[in-house]
Amino acid sequence: MKEYSIVELKVEKEKYAKEGAHKGMRGIILDPRNIDGCWLVFFPDPNTGEDGDGVAVKEEDLKLILE
Repeated sequence: MKEYSIVELKVEKEKYAKEGAHKGMRGIILDPRNIDGCWLVFFPDPNTGEDGDGVAVKEEDLKLILE
């Protein structure tokens, strides 16, 4: 995984749900750094389709869709 990769959230966890990210959602990594095993992923807002705030997601909780 790297910056601009499209990823899918593989798990449902409370810490992600609090930030509006749920299992099955697809987003894009918009930061080149992997910090403490986490990527900053931007998931689209389900109502507007616009990118929401970035969510720090552990790499093992992500499925790579397109690099």
